[in-house]
Amino acid sequence: MRRHLLILLALAASMAFVVWQSQEIILSYYLLSGLWLLPVFYFLREKVYALLALSLTGVVLLHSWFFRMDPHPRMIALWIAQGFLFAGLYYYHTELKRFQARAQESKETVRKSLESFQGKYQTRLGSLRHLEVQVGSLMNLFEIARDLSECMDFSTLVEFLQKKIRSELSFEKMQIFLMPRKVPEKEPAPIEVYSMLQEGVQVEARILTDFEKQDFETMAHSSAMVRREETWYFPISEGTELSAVFAIHGMKEADLARVEVLSAYLVLLIKKIKLYETVRELAIVDELTQVFVRRHFLERLEEELRRSIRFKLPLTVLMLDIDHFKRYNDDFGHLVGDATLKEVADLLKRNLRRVDLVGRYGGEEFVFAMPETQIANAAEVAERIRSNIARHDFQVYNVQTKVTVSQGIVQFDGGGMAAQEEKADVKALASELIRKADEAMYRAKEEGRNRVCLYKDIKPS
Repeated sequence: MRRHLLILLALAASMAFVVWQSQEIILSYYLLSGLWLLPVFYFLREKVYALLALSLTGVVLLHSWFFRMDPHPRMIALWIAQGFLFAGLYYYHTELKRFQARAQESKETVRKSLESFQGKYQTRLGSLRHLEVQVGSLMNLFEIARDLSECMDFSTLVEFLQKKIRSELSFEKMQIFLMPRKVPEKEPAPIEVYSMLQEGVQVEARILTDFEKQDFETMAHSSAMVRREETWYFPISEGTELSAVFAIHGMKEADLARVEVLSAYLVLLIKKIKLYETVRELAIVDELTQVFVRRHFLERLEEELRRSIRFKLPLTVLMLDIDHFKRYNDDFGHLVGDATLKEVADLLKRNLRRVDLVGRYGGEEFVFAMPETQIANAAEVAERIRSNIARHDFQVYNVQTKVTVSQGIVQFDGGGMAAQEEKADVKALASELIRKADEAMYRAKEEGRNRVCLYKDIKPS
């Protein structure tokens, strides 16, 4: 109530101020009379009808008094404008209350739905707890299977199985048979067998027994598991050929469901490891450019570094990058870009010796190493490569384009300090050489591109 009286007092004070000021200039009325709407609106919103009537009466009387002082149409226009303003405020207030009411209804609906969901959740939670007790051991196997995905070779896999599975399953022996690739007109190679025994892991290469041959032929035709006495065999096939077999000996019948879960995951994992080993053996050359992939290039570079250190020979590393290649791809499309990369790689190979190493380091970056080559001779080769590429017309499909390259060169002195170290860290040396060649290449780009920059020529910025 005190607040209402204060607002009424403020209204009266503003009216008195307007009357006092308007004795000299009536402009005060036109400027300040709009403020009288606020207390009226407040009393209407708060439903204080007595004060509303009192304030409204005072406002009307004061408006009438001023109209007699200045009976001009502009005053009527002012009242109309104030009336529209008051109506707008009241309409906004009404819509806001309706919106709040709808929001409250929605909140109540959501609350009831949440309570319903919570009830259902508690029911489901009780069921899940019951199931959790029944499948606890299966969950442990799933956890083990998830950790198995980190195994990238069979030795690690069998050691992990030996360590983890024995605490979950009761068995005498678990084996993985890896079938060799069939080579026409050659005797079958021995089968690699990984055995997990009570005393540890055993690896051997042997010929299958007659019983094993019979069971493996059955699995090759049916692609279904086979049981012989106390041994269960689970086949792993690649197309129509049997590539591996997972076997477990001396397990209990009650553990069959758990072993099937484990075997299903092992089938996928063994396929992944075999595929990984195949890719690791074959992934030496980049499919597009037909030069070494980055990993193999680094391995070969480390070999050449060891040779340089041993015989105190120089080795030069060059980094090459096609200028503005992203924009080139955007302008002509990735098909043209790929064809250009292939042609650049061909130009590189034509200008290098057979003993030189060439690799694709990144998207449009190439790296090559020149054994037994001083940096001056390598710079001549790099300049010849740069010139040939700059003058070459790349005719790709119906597009004829030109590109330029920037190159950085660094030399490793096999007779220097590194050669005095009996156990030099060639991996770190290779990374350092490539870093320096890359730094020189970026300096060539900063200096305007389409040029060769030697690492020894780089001055601190």
